[in-house]
Amino acid sequence: VLAFNIEANPWRYFTQNQDTAFGYKVIQKDQSSVIVSDPLLQNQDKRGNVYLCRTNSKDCSPLKINVPPEAVNMSLGLSMTKDPQKLFQVCGPTIPKACEVTTTYNGMCFTIEERNTVTGPIPSTLRECPPPAQTDIAFLLDGSGSVHPMDFSKMKSFTKKKVFNNDFSFSQFAVAEFSDYCKIPITFNNFRDISDVDNIEQQRQWTNTANAINKLVNELFTSSAGARPNANRVLLVITDGESTDGVNLLSAIENAEKKKITRYAIGVGGAFHSQSAQQELRIIASQPQDEYIFKVDNFDLLDKIHRTLKEQIIAIEGTQTSGDSSRMEFAQEGFNAAFKTNGNIIMSVVGAFQWKGGYQEYNSHEENISFHTGSDHDSYLGYSMAVGRMWHDTYVILGAPRHAHKGRVTMSSLNTMTQLLLDPPEAQIGAYYGAEVCVVDLNADSYMDLLLVSAPLYMEEDQEGKIFVYSFSQQEQSTQTLEGMMGQKGRFGSALSSPGDLNGDHFVDVVVGAPLEDDGQGSIYIFNGRTADINPTYSQRIRGSSFHPGLWFFGLSLSEFALDHSGDGLPDIAVGSKGTSVHCTHQKSPLKTQIVSFSFTHTYSLSANIKYILKLDGKRENYRAFFSVKNPTVSDSMTVTLEEMCKEHNFFIEACNDDALNPLSNQLTFTFEGLPVGTVEGLRPILHPGIKTTSDHNLDFEMNCGDDKICTDNLKIDFNFSGSSDIKVGIMQDMNVTVFVENRGENSYNSLITLSYPFGLSFRRFTTKQSRVECISLDSDDKGSLGTSTCHISKPIFRENGLVIFDITYNINKDVNFDKTMMFTATASSGNDKHSENSELFKNRTIGVKYGIYISLIRLESSIHINFTAGKNNLEKPVSQILKVQNDLRDLTLTILIKVPIKLRDKDIWTTKDLQIQDCIVDKDEQPTVPDFVAALKNHHKVNCSVAVCRLFRCNANLMRRESKFYNISGHVSSGWIEQTRLRSAVFELVSTATLEYDKNKYVYFSSDSLHTAPTGLINTKVEVYEEKNILKEIIGGAVAGLLILALITSGLYKVVSYQNSSILWHNHFYFIQE
Repeated sequence: VLAFNIEANPWRYFTQNQDTAFGYKVIQKDQSSVIVSDPLLQNQDKRGNVYLCRTNSKDCSPLKINVPPEAVNMSLGLSMTKDPQKLFQVCGPTIPKACEVTTTYNGMCFTIEERNTVTGPIPSTLRECPPPAQTDIAFLLDGSGSVHPMDFSKMKSFTKKKVFNNDFSFSQFAVAEFSDYCKIPITFNNFRDISDVDNIEQQRQWTNTANAINKLVNELFTSSAGARPNANRVLLVITDGESTDGVNLLSAIENAEKKKITRYAIGVGGAFHSQSAQQELRIIASQPQDEYIFKVDNFDLLDKIHRTLKEQIIAIEGTQTSGDSSRMEFAQEGFNAAFKTNGNIIMSVVGAFQWKGGYQEYNSHEENISFHTGSDHDSYLGYSMAVGRMWHDTYVILGAPRHAHKGRVTMSSLNTMTQLLLDPPEAQIGAYYGAEVCVVDLNADSYMDLLLVSAPLYMEEDQEGKIFVYSFSQQEQSTQTLEGMMGQKGRFGSALSSPGDLNGDHFVDVVVGAPLEDDGQGSIYIFNGRTADINPTYSQRIRGSSFHPGLWFFGLSLSEFALDHSGDGLPDIAVGSKGTSVHCTHQKSPLKTQIVSFSFTHTYSLSANIKYILKLDGKRENYRAFFSVKNPTVSDSMTVTLEEMCKEHNFFIEACNDDALNPLSNQLTFTFEGLPVGTVEGLRPILHPGIKTTSDHNLDFEMNCGDDKICTDNLKIDFNFSGSSDIKVGIMQDMNVTVFVENRGENSYNSLITLSYPFGLSFRRFTTKQSRVECISLDSDDKGSLGTSTCHISKPIFRENGLVIFDITYNINKDVNFDKTMMFTATASSGNDKHSENSELFKNRTIGVKYGIYISLIRLESSIHINFTAGKNNLEKPVSQILKVQNDLRDLTLTILIKVPIKLRDKDIWTTKDLQIQDCIVDKDEQPTVPDFVAALKNHHKVNCSVAVCRLFRCNANLMRRESKFYNISGHVSSGWIEQTRLRSAVFELVSTATLEYDKNKYVYFSSDSLHTAPTGLINTKVEVYEEKNILKEIIGGAVAGLLILALITSGLYKVVSYQNSSILWHNHFYFIQE
């Protein structure tokens, strides 16, 4: 005989405060009372209350629990448990305690004995505040030449304010200055007073930021410099411009990350308006960058960021960077609690050690006798808890629903300290596996037969929540699953209970809460136990809406035990719901089935109300069929008897939908309510639990495939690279693949093209000029896998003789190292059952890969001008020609070819014995291409390899990206070659050339012309030749000219004197006549 139903009418329910959480936890205390908690009820600084509710009077009264004054806002009743000896544990795990640096969260539990006397709390006092965390703070000051001495003083003043304002009580400080190199005048263990900062001198050279950060990481944040091993580490970098060793900045920051140094980047001045300078600040700063970057326009504004910076560093002081940033500060003792068989109490500490979680064990004298912590941060071990006996041992079972974001359950032996780890058999991120655990003793022999683990957020099609059932047999385990009704997303498994034998078959049954079903009204499920497992088909689903209108979250909590409250010898179950009531459902008249052979004549007709919901295309997100506009669902009801009854509903299918191949999967869900039978009181038909109340019914599409009803398509796939012969990485931003698809057979349904492409390419777009193509792509995340572009062709029907051409564009990652060639593979498929033998469904092609390079050949400050006197063939002048080779795009190996003119015919231009270029070797001497150099130099005074013998130097180099290398052509230039030119006065241009040699099968030069030719660098020095002047001729000529000039002057003076004497006589004579 098998009983399978619980009477779905409430026998008792209790209502208290509807606006709080009355009913959050419920326990059947004895056969006349129920204990109910309301952990959110606020009364001044006390939060939470526990009520004793009498089943015979429906009255609830609060239990008198002497909560210590310091236990404010403890959320009393957030967890409750009961042991077989009729002891109860009531806990409040949210007691805040204000400490100097942070607020800790403690918990306390109280024991309620049989006569409602309360003892405790456990623990008796709140935990002491943790010692404040330590912080080591280093200042790195920019002492480069671009910082004015007055601004450097302002930087030091800002540093002194930080150090001496007593904001950082448990910190120690160090100060360093950097420019060409880094100096650390103040370490953590030699800091004395304010004058130490004033005495720091400024170098006023380059800005080698990366070198300075590396030095602090390796030499300052060490025990020898006074750094403390468990202290937080903070570095403040104050600078006014970009670094001159920026190429090393990333590796310096990686070293700082390894030591867990929190970095603030403070940029001062207008230099940080540029993108490159801002990017450098972002590299220096810790994550998230917005919180660790400060920019001010000048050094006078540094004080404006003082307050913000102080608040952030104080926040860092509240944690630790090594080990666990918190220990028991947020433990929340009593988040869950359980009794051991010896009467000891186990309390979970879900927030211990940075939310690793764990548990503590207390004996009957309220002494903490053991503590066990989890192994993974933020796993919430102890979020759920149970105790069970198995294999002659006792295990504490703890759920950790946030372990690795997927959940885990830990079973720890209390005797042997062995441990079993249960990971989700069907792992899903965010499923909260381990949110509830429940021990099931099927045969009531005090040993655990099954363990239930719930994942109430597990998502599957249109269901939410799943329970995993573990069966243990001599170290072997097996699992099965329990699920609720299809179409319900109600957090199935939010509450679990194994209250007892509910159907009278001598096996313990299971009750599961799903408090969000039916739009938040909630429901519970009953699953019947069997010999060795649980029947996965629920025997009954009881809806909260059938009890009381306006009920919310029915199934939020379940009583651990099922007691007989009504005195009829049958167990009752207690169910909690939010704020409204706690229901005791009474097993009044269980329906029993019995295998017998009999015949009868029925007197009364049987009838029932059927309410149903029919959903068209119910398993898809985008529906293809509707009863009315955009409505794929219809609901109705009918009264049925033993006769067959039908009801007709008309629907329509959307024209030209994307999928005309796969059938409509229509879902029917119904409820059954038996109507009373004649005059027999209380007798009504009930649906057998083996009947599923949800079913699927497929409706196929008809396909036009000719007389044989079989569509045979004939697809041909091909593609090319739109005229490109190579992929030029670093030059081409993207590449195009042109795809051709042809159907030479009958209609092709749901035709699909899959194009696979290598790692390093990312889908950008697709374009088509005709037909309908829809593409989606999934790029590869690592070199060991391929990306795929999936394109639907003229979905749903690619008609016969159809042709589709479309382009797919992929972005090329310039930083990825590809193979020498890339392979693309295209595959065609369709939903047709048959394909022509002539189909071409597969094609692969390869394309070469070359890497763009950009090398600059730059002439630096060299010997610009020298001169010689014509006719003197034994003169020498030192000459230096400097070439800078700068690599901009990627790491590569190449050879720089430098040609230096060394001879004009048989006369040396350079003194070859001392002509040298460092890091280069002499390859050969090359003859000129112009035999008549005299004529050539008359027209163009360029002494280069066309007229002179040139020495070829080969300079092999391995250049990193953005690395530069310098080559100095140094030696002495002689004058002996000049006479051959037959020019006694001229300015020659002595030209050395530099070209590049690299693997052109692998690299292509990035240039504006289509030929991608590498440049030629010219390093020239002007050589002036002039004739020497004859000094004797100049002296004689000067003397003669001087005598001539003297004669002219003498003659001129004589004439002037004669004229003056004549005038005097004339004047005297005139004067005399007047007399």
